[in-house]
Amino acid sequence: MDRALAVTGELKSTRWQTAIAANAVTAIALFAVFYSTVASMVHIWYRTGTYAHGFVVLPISIWLIWKKRAHLAAFVPVPNAGFLVPLGLSLVLWGLSRLAGVLVIEQLALVAIVVSSSVTLLGWQIAKFIAFPLLFLFFAVPMGEDLVPSLMEFTASFTVWAVRLSGVPVYRDGLWFSLPTGNWSVVEACSGIRYLIASITLGVMYAYITYHALWKRLLFVLLSVLVPIIANGVRAYMIVMIGHLSEMKYAVGIDHLIYGWIFFGLVMFLLFWIGSFWQEDEEPPRHVIPSRQFGGTAVRRGMWGLSATIICASLLTTSLVGYAASKGQEVVSPIALPDSVGDWTRIDEPTLWQPTHLQTPYVVNERYLSATGNEAQLFLSLYPNQQQGAEAINPENRAIGGKVGRLKMLQSGQAEWGNQMATVRRQELRAGINGSETTHLVWQWYRIAGRNFANRYLGKAWEAIARLYPGRMDGAWIAISTPVIGTEAIADTEKRLADFARAMIPELDRAIDASMGLSD
Repeated sequence: MDRALAVTGELKSTRWQTAIAANAVTAIALFAVFYSTVASMVHIWYRTGTYAHGFVVLPISIWLIWKKRAHLAAFVPVPNAGFLVPLGLSLVLWGLSRLAGVLVIEQLALVAIVVSSSVTLLGWQIAKFIAFPLLFLFFAVPMGEDLVPSLMEFTASFTVWAVRLSGVPVYRDGLWFSLPTGNWSVVEACSGIRYLIASITLGVMYAYITYHALWKRLLFVLLSVLVPIIANGVRAYMIVMIGHLSEMKYAVGIDHLIYGWIFFGLVMFLLFWIGSFWQEDEEPPRHVIPSRQFGGTAVRRGMWGLSATIICASLLTTSLVGYAASKGQEVVSPIALPDSVGDWTRIDEPTLWQPTHLQTPYVVNERYLSATGNEAQLFLSLYPNQQQGAEAINPENRAIGGKVGRLKMLQSGQAEWGNQMATVRRQELRAGINGSETTHLVWQWYRIAGRNFANRYLGKAWEAIARLYPGRMDGAWIAISTPVIGTEAIADTEKRLADFARAMIPELDRAIDASMGLSD
């Protein structure tokens, strides 16, 4: 008998019922097992308007699958245990990110677990056909914040370029720029991240529904990325020019946000309207030959057996991670630094600037003076048991916060202390002190479980590994700085800060380890 006729319509219907039931039970169980991760996503959707679309991602994904039901009727569900491998890798990734407190990776790993589970239960043929609705679930993860600095820089550069092109003089200093009529700055709300995320989400869904040729889908998605970035630059330019031409009467308050969304809506409407001219239709197939032949009983047992395996593996993962996270680490003594190191001596004077950091009782903020009269400042915040919201590598740990001053990123550089070279994040800080503005060169890095990192991704990776071996979970955010004297070259300031680092950092490393009871 022809393989296409081997599976009758009745048997196919039974398999689909079993597949839908197994997927539903597995998904509900996974949401229960990983409840804290799901709750963290929902909390961000509710709290941050940028990610409010997360509430409709799952319903849209289900609707997209339902929309293809005529096509899916031609397929036969055939479970595939081989996809337990990517499922296992996703569970490992979830566990490591959970231990390291990398929430976005933890959330991505959860979606990967759900998607891998569906692929395992439905089989490769069906999963390949509904790949887009499954992968669309990743849009539920609140991510994209790392793009904000780059988007802010582009918006500032585009705006200044366009203003100058319009014949208006403008002076730029980082993300701040001045026109004859007033001053402007590009803040996070001006980055266009909301427009970009909304455009990509809508654009990807529109491309899937409207086109079937892969190149057309990819082209439209690319436009959905580029158009909002450029449109946001145009929006910022228009707002600045409205403010300039109106002598700062218009587009300087909430109205400029309203103008922005109206402009964004118009741009997206035009993008979708133009894209509709190349819409494609697709006829459903009559029948798709299954990759393997299984009897109805074997399929049912296989699906429910795989469902049980997925749920048990998830429970085991959460239990092991919970046990590893429960192991505590204590500060046995305060961080004790010597009063003098090399040519530098601690002075009992207020620090020149104050950083922003997550709450912890273990903070060091000291000011030092060299034998030649140079000054330097050391700041450290220690987190002995790192967890989400109480960790060294966190955006809230930064050299300055709010409107206290200005921070300009410089290229990362190499610093030497003891017998090692290390990479540090370099920044130029302008802080207001006693009514005047002073400039400081700042070096920042993280000390995670006994190792120093400037790259937060490497630091987070080591944080997860170190919890398993050697069993350390401490982390510290460290910043040192020295004032820029007058109009001196940055190289001279670097030498002064490097001299302070060589003398201080070995002592600081030993002091941190001693405070954790880990000194040799």
